[in-house]
Amino acid sequence: MSAPGDALQVSARMSVFLAEELLPLMAGLWPASSNLLDCNARGVALAWGSLLKGFNAQQIREAVLQLGEDADRQFAPRPAEVRGVILRNNPVPRAAPVGRQVSLRVCEMEAEVRVFLRDRAVPADSLAWELKQVLAEKVRQGATITGGGISLLKELPVSE
Repeated sequence: MSAPGDALQVSARMSVFLAEELLPLMAGLWPASSNLLDCNARGVALAWGSLLKGFNAQQIREAVLQLGEDADRQFAPRPAEVRGVILRNNPVPRAAPVGRQVSLRVCEMEAEVRVFLRDRAVPADSLAWELKQVLAEKVRQGATITGGGISLLKELPVSE
């Protein structure tokens, strides 16, 4: 039985893109994954839609095609891998003008991608260490970190 909140996690446009373009593209690129993609299409769509929220169809398509160029790859990528490729192709600006605000979530995503690209996994301790590095870099560049719940770096200036 489906949960009532599931429908709200993926927009109608993202659902159409996933069903009509992305899932068939991935099944074509990685035939070994076609049964999984087909029999669990709803779960795949929810996972992809929620983890890639904020990225447009073109960015997702380009990342999947880029991953599809790897001839040794046998199975479809995970959404986190696609997100990593998107962020690598569209990096967050490194230099922040004075007074620029950067959200904590942007810093978390950048740290997660760095750890994933380095380790192909994202263990919590590595992520916490990398997040400290990202936050310190942003502050050195003149950015103010916005958002709540930063307990990792009490010594950095944070605005709520």
